[in-house]
Amino acid sequence: MDNKTKEQGQEYSNNVIGSMKDILNIKDEDQRQEEIFNYGLSIEKSKEITINYLISWGGPAYRLQIVLDTEQQEIKSITPQYQDWGTYWTKIKTTEEQEKILKEFVSNLQLEEEYYNII
Repeated sequence: MDNKTKEQGQEYSNNVIGSMKDILNIKDEDQRQEEIFNYGLSIEKSKEITINYLISWGGPAYRLQIVLDTEQQEIKSITPQYQDWGTYWTKIKTTEEQEKILKEFVSNLQLEEEYYNII
C-alpha cells in the first residue's frame, strides 16, 4: 500500500470515528441508540472465528491462534505463536508431526461445541 492510500485511509478513519464520537455525545438516549443502529451499512457474520488459546504469559508467552471455519464447522488452521517481553507475537514454524499433535490436542478442546452453537 502506498503512502497516499495510507494517508487517505487514515483521514477517512479519523472522520468516521469523529462521526461516531458525535453520535455518542447525543444526550437523548433513544435518539443516540437509533443513530447507532442506523449508522453502518451492514453487519455480516464472519466465515471464520479466531480463538487465541493462551498457554503461558509473560516472558515468554505462548499461544495457539486457532481459526474455525463456521461454514464447514471445522478447524481451518492452528498457528503457534511466541512473544517475549515487549515484542510482537511471532508465528512459530511446526513440523508435520507437530501439526498432527496440535490438531489432535485442539480437537479435544471441543471448540466446535462451544463456538459453533453461538453463531
